[in-house]
Order: sequence, then C-alpha cells, then structure tokens
Amino acid sequence: MEIPHPQLLLFRESRMKLSNVSTYQHDFNGTPPPSSHRHRSYSGSGAPIGGGGAGVTVDGRTRRMSGAYSKPMPWAGGGATKPPMANNYLDSHGLNPGLGNAGYTNFPSVVNTAPAQAARMANYTRFAPSDWSASNIDHYNSADAIRNESERVRNEAVRLIREREDKTVMTQRDADRRIGERLHDETFWRSEIQSELERNINETHQLEAMRKNLERALAETEGPMRVNSECIYHREGRKGIDVVNDGVENSLMREVDNIKNCQSRMKRTLEQVNHQLGVNRNARHQLERDQANKDHSINIDHTCHNLMNTSRAINLHGGIEKVDPNVSIPETWADFTNRNIQASQSARSASQRLRGEVDNLITQCANEMWSSWSNTNMSFQQRVTEMNDAHNKLQSHLSKTMQEIYDQEKHVEHLKKAIRDKGNPLKVAQTRLEARAHRPDVELCRDPPHHRLVEEVGQIQESIDLLNRKLNEAEMAHQGLLQTKARLEHDLKIKSNSLFIDREKCLSMRKSFPVVSLATKL
Repeated sequence: MEIPHPQLLLFRESRMKLSNVSTYQHDFNGTPPPSSHRHRSYSGSGAPIGGGGAGVTVDGRTRRMSGAYSKPMPWAGGGATKPPMANNYLDSHGLNPGLGNAGYTNFPSVVNTAPAQAARMANYTRFAPSDWSASNIDHYNSADAIRNESERVRNEAVRLIREREDKTVMTQRDADRRIGERLHDETFWRSEIQSELERNINETHQLEAMRKNLERALAETEGPMRVNSECIYHREGRKGIDVVNDGVENSLMREVDNIKNCQSRMKRTLEQVNHQLGVNRNARHQLERDQANKDHSINIDHTCHNLMNTSRAINLHGGIEKVDPNVSIPETWADFTNRNIQASQSARSASQRLRGEVDNLITQCANEMWSSWSNTNMSFQQRVTEMNDAHNKLQSHLSKTMQEIYDQEKHVEHLKKAIRDKGNPLKVAQTRLEARAHRPDVELCRDPPHHRLVEEVGQIQESIDLLNRKLNEAEMAHQGLLQTKARLEHDLKIKSNSLFIDREKCLSMRKSFPVVSLATKL
C-alpha cells in the first residue's frame, strides 16, 4: 500500500479541521448560520454541514464545502456590478486583508473616486465579526493540527530511531558474527593448505632425492657398459682358430642387451619422475597462491572484524553495496581449496608410487646387471680354464714332439752311419772281385768264393738300399715332426694370446662390480 507524503497528510488534516469552523462560529455567535450562506470546508464524512455546497471527491471520498460562511458579493450572482480594481490585495479566502500596497502593485482603477463610490467600496472591503472569529478559530485549529502532527512525527521519529538503532546494532552484531565465522573457515582451510603444502614439499624433496639416485644409477650403468665394450674390443685381438663365437662372447652380448634395457627403463622412469616433479610443483604453486590469497583475505577480514563505530579507519563509500565484485560463492570457494588439496594429495600419491617404482627399478636393474656380470665372469673363467687346458696339452705335445725330433735326428745320424759303414765292406767285396778278375786263363773259375763275393756285394747293395729308404723315411718323419712343432708353437702363441686377453685384460677389469649405488641394492 502506498504511504502518502507527510506534507500531504498534514494538508489533508488541516483542511479537515476547517470542517469545524462553522461549529466554532455557531458557538461563538450563539445563532445558527443563515440558509443563504454556504459552508466552505472539507468533511471526512462526505455529508454537507450546515447547508448545501458542491462536493469534491478526494481519495475516494466525497468532500463537501462547509465551514466559515460569507455573504455573497453583488457580482457573485452575475449582476452588472463588477468587483472594483483597487490597490488592495485580498487572499483567496478573504482571511488576510490589509496587505494593500505591500507589493507596490498599481492596479488601474475602474471606479470613480466619488464619495458615494468610496463609501460603497469601504463596505465591500470590510469583514464581518463572524469572519474574524472564523479566521481566529481556523488559526487555532491549524495550530492544534500542526502541533499534533508535529508531536506525532516526533513520536514516530523517536520510535523509528530506537527501532533502527536496535536493528542496526543487531545487524552489525550479525555481520560481526558472520565475519568471525568466515575467519574461522578461512583459518581452517589455511591450516589445511599449510599442512598439505608441507607434505607436498617433503614429498617433492624425497622425489628429487630419488631422482638423483636414479640419475646416479643411470650414469653408473656406463661403467659395466664400458668394461663390456673393452672386453669385446680386447677379444677382437684373438687370432687364428681362437676367433670363435664362444660362450664368453654370447654372455657379453647378453650383458650389453641387459644394460641397454636397464638404461632404457631408467630413462623412461626418469622422464616420468621429471613429469611428476612438474605436477608436484604445479600443485605446490596452486597451494602457495591459495595460501597467499587466504592470508590476504584473513588480514582483510580480521581488520573488518576489528572495526567498530569508534574506529578511525571507517569512511563512507557511496554505492559500494550496489557493486558486486565477488567471483565465487561459499560452496565454490570451499570447493576450489578442496580441489587444490585433492590435486596435491593425488600428486603426492602418484609421487609415492613412483618413488616405489624407482626404488624397485634400481634394485631390479642392479640384480639383473649383477647376474649378467656374474654369468659373464663365469663364462670367462670357464673359457680361461678350457684355454689353459688346451695350452697345457699343446705344451705337452710340443715337448713330446721336440723329444721325438731329437730322437729322430739321432736315428737319422745312426742310419747315415750305418750306410757309411756298409761302404768299406762293399769296397772290400768289389775289390776282391776285381782282383780275382785278373786271374789268368783257366784260373778265372766260378768257384764258391766268386759266388760268395757276388752274393756279398748284392747283399751289401741291398742293405744300403734298405738303409737309404729308411733314411728317407726318417728324414720325412723328421720334417713332419718339425712341421708339427711349428704348428704347435704357433697354436701355443695363439692360446697364450687368448689366455692373456681373457685372463689378464678382461678378467682383471671384471674383478669388482663397477657400480657403487647399484651394488648397495644387492
């Protein structure tokens, strides 16, 4: 419902008070008003008071004119007599005469200044006592109405002041309470952020330490790879028949593949660790920014919570309540911090799992590389044993061959001496035959001595031929022994070279596992 303006209410009540003017006038004169006069006031009841009068509708009710009555002027009935134009001023109600020439307004006179006209003009400008009394009563009523209205306004204002004061105090207390609750919520979430931030920082430091261990383990895998490469390079120096695809070479190749596989897995895990560190740093950055915002907001709300009506830092900021700079509501505000904490917790969980994977990977790679290293060393030792056995056997055969060569050389000398020894008997037998061939005539007889000498020469020639064949065989055997000796000596050099490579060069480098950090995982 629309509340009328206080001045409009004052005006209406003052006009309604005029309805009692006629009553005050009758009481003052003690006579009823003449029927030819009309009342002029507003009546709240809508009925004419003291006679007729035209009604006026105000606020849905019919107002009729009543109140102080006056005699109609001659010109009121439409006669020929018109109101004079004089240098006097009458208000609209005829209640404030006598202003005269206060405004120095000169109206042109339309009447004659003859004495008769002046007397009649004087009658027209005079008021009746009833008008005078009505004017006073109207002033009294207006003063009472204004005083009553003023008292009502004062009472309502005092009541309004008290109500508004109580409401303002309650509103301020409620605002203080809500700001205090907001400070409690902000302090709670800030403590949660601080705790999670500390855990995030500790987890990040542990993951960084684990990354250093992984990088050191990855760098130390180059030691076994370098030793393995040197062993392969040295074994390329084998010669002859010893350049064989043996178990040592297969073990070295498997060890290389194993080391490369471990390096590949470590590199992939290192990339995961670096990515996880980035995720941890991002979560940490979000928490630190949220914490900084919480600190700033706590400082502001704490300052606001400590403000009082007597504070010096308060000021008016017109229209600030119409500005809405907020970007969140309590639900989204708490959800934002909760999501930051959950993101950090997820990052920490992933970081912990990754640290476990890194530790397991380092241990697994250490075991695999140590196993390959040990298998290769065992292959080397087995190969060295086989090579040493072969070398010893070759050495034994060389010794026997050397002895056989020596024996064969003595045998050849003996055969040669035997052949030389057959020369003199052959000479004796042939000399005898030649001497007996000079016998004269019939003395040249085929006697038994002659037959024996011929047989002896033949026998000696046969012995020499047999001995020469044996000598040739012995010399051929001697040459074979010499060739065998040469092959054995050459093979011994090859075996010695292979033994030196495998035992002195390779195994000497592989006495200790060249990975310190991985060795601690064994």
